[in-house]
Amino acid sequence: MLLALLLAAQDPLAPLDYWTGHCWRTTLAPEVTDTHCFTRTDAGVRDHHEVTDKGEKVYQGDTDYRWDGTRIRFAYRNDSGPVSAGILTVTPAGLTPDGARPARTPT
Repeated sequence: MLLALLLAAQDPLAPLDYWTGHCWRTTLAPEVTDTHCFTRTDAGVRDHHEVTDKGEKVYQGDTDYRWDGTRIRFAYRNDSGPVSAGILTVTPAGLTPDGARPARTPT
């Protein structure tokens, strides 16, 4: 991840380039998936995600990452409105979110 620190010196959002331009899917439960698609925008990077259950969309949301001049900030909102915001820190070990995050309760 040292490379991410070097890239951040040239382009503060470069550490997110690994995800940008790609979609990623994870299985949350049998037949329940969460798909994230990352794109560059004029303001930074957007992660649009959709959770589906048996192929039907349950909800969706967006996380926007932007450089504020000193650090990467993120803000997440879903169909219900704003949910969380915080800072994304680039370290040799990876990317670490710091801020208000919703808690997930196992079902």
